[in-house]
Amino acid sequence: MYKKLISFFLILISILFLFKTNYDKKYEVSFKISREAIIEKVFLSDMKGNQIKLEKIDKNWFINDTYKVRDDAIKTLLSTISSIEIQQPVSNNAYNNVIKNLATIGVKIDIYSNKLLKSYTIGHSTMNHLGTYMIMKDAENPFIMHIPGFNGFLSPRYGIEGSTLNITSWRDNTVLDVPSEEIIEINFNNIQESNKSFILKPKEYKLYDINKSVFKSNAIKTLNYINCFKSLKCESYKDVIIDKNDALYNIDIKTEKKIFNLKIFSFNKKNKNANNSAPNVERYYAQINDGEVLLIQKYVFNKLFISIDDLK
Repeated sequence: MYKKLISFFLILISILFLFKTNYDKKYEVSFKISREAIIEKVFLSDMKGNQIKLEKIDKNWFINDTYKVRDDAIKTLLSTISSIEIQQPVSNNAYNNVIKNLATIGVKIDIYSNKLLKSYTIGHSTMNHLGTYMIMKDAENPFIMHIPGFNGFLSPRYGIEGSTLNITSWRDNTVLDVPSEEIIEINFNNIQESNKSFILKPKEYKLYDINKSVFKSNAIKTLNYINCFKSLKCESYKDVIIDKNDALYNIDIKTEKKIFNLKIFSFNKKNKNANNSAPNVERYYAQINDGEVLLIQKYVFNKLFISIDDLK
């Protein structure tokens, strides 16, 4: 009896495997890319004219030849394109609407190794949000796609927000990553409370106040502080104009090769119940070397904003 059950299940598994194989052959489509494939470049484009090129250069991925890609974002994308499977074909009743939506709001993706591997369009989610409409290039039949074991629609895994590509969602959000052993000086300016400002020379354990008086810094406190400038990440990039009157801190981190300037501003979030603005208790605006405006979280960065007395 036991052997018969084993034989039955083996036959059932074989039938299901053959069904799945024949299913793919029937529709002559496979969106999935082998995990063994070496992906070198991915192009994404939406119907609004936004385009993103993700390219691997040496060991790192870059966006549009400019910005480094977030590790988690590219890992999610590569995992997705090697895991997606057909959930089911689109029904006849839904066919026309799905085709129309794919043609008007879909996002096209081209995936390359040293040649084009796959090209398809990603559409909106199904009503239950457990599948995503997709169609291969030059194909007539769209499909509902999913990742087995994953409950949710797939477009966010391609960096799609609604039907739009957002380049900032792909960018690495590292603000500062300065090894402690490379820091030779930190000039900390507390703009609103200048008596808390200082200059720290960690290799000499020297500490200067605003009057240029010299103190010996505590060794352990010094080492702890200079370790705070590694792996600092922002929440997002913002296209806003900063009011310089909102400046809170100005920090210069000097190494032998470079000076990193970090400016911190209060983040004024409009109060929905009033006509005034109130400082947000959770975030700051920031700039590195007077570049783009960053939104940073206080609990990540507050460890930088200390007083001279904290180092004695």
